[in-house]
Amino acid sequence: MVRFVDIIPDATRFGAVERADGIGRTVLQVAEIDSTNRAMIELGRHGAEHGTVLVADNQTAGRGKGTRAWYSQHGGSLCVSVLIRTRRGLQDAPQLALLGAVALWEAIADQTGVVAGIKWPNDLLVGGRKICGILAEARTDPDGELDFVVLGFGLNVGIAQAEFPQALRHSATSLSTLVGRAVDPVGLLNGFLDSLQVWLPLWEDVGVAAFAATWTRHAEHLGQIVRITDGDEPLTARLLGLADDGALRILDETGSIRLVHSGEIATGIPVGRGPDEIFKKQTGVIS
Repeated sequence: MVRFVDIIPDATRFGAVERADGIGRTVLQVAEIDSTNRAMIELGRHGAEHGTVLVADNQTAGRGKGTRAWYSQHGGSLCVSVLIRTRRGLQDAPQLALLGAVALWEAIADQTGVVAGIKWPNDLLVGGRKICGILAEARTDPDGELDFVVLGFGLNVGIAQAEFPQALRHSATSLSTLVGRAVDPVGLLNGFLDSLQVWLPLWEDVGVAAFAATWTRHAEHLGQIVRITDGDEPLTARLLGLADDGALRILDETGSIRLVHSGEIATGIPVGRGPDEIFKKQTGVIS
């Protein structure tokens, strides 16, 4: 059995949110760490059990998609990583970022009343400003099969708008700014763990189809014309929702429904032809 103090010496058990079984059976907390995902990957490699959770008040090297960094702040951030051991295969591991977005959406709405938009593939936005980034990282065993996935997120809970770095002040915000009061991070964490515990077995049984309709219902830019980076050429298309394999369903400029498996939705003015020139006979939500 792994000794978590050997890997994260400053961590203590967070008994107030621990559960009897499943997600959150073991919850560790630490005031500051470089990256909760990095530490959880180390715990996973040393045999940590499914559902182990690590919570940090601040990260000094938090990571987003690709090489991007994630900004956090003492007293204003909720940084969480969850270890997931699943019978599903390596190809399904990225779907957990989508599932995590649904669980976080529900926790935020329940605890604060804030209705966020899920931006494919791994962000939550309100009014076009990011409040949360999600990162799912898979690790394989010596045979190349999926060993475990670490699902992590950084949530802006109480960062004042003026305290964001200058480069982020117009693109990020926090829940306390949105609701005009302090927001309890423990309540948010409990809500997320409860929601994840409900959705995870459904995903295990049927995959993305278990939550695709829910994800689509909360999607940012749903039914709108967006610019999607997909390889070298950006696409201009109408966003239709989430396919059952986790791909983004779009209606392109030729009127064809396509699935986008990689890339991201870009902000700013779309390129190419405008909304009135997009084929309109097949518009609407398809889930």
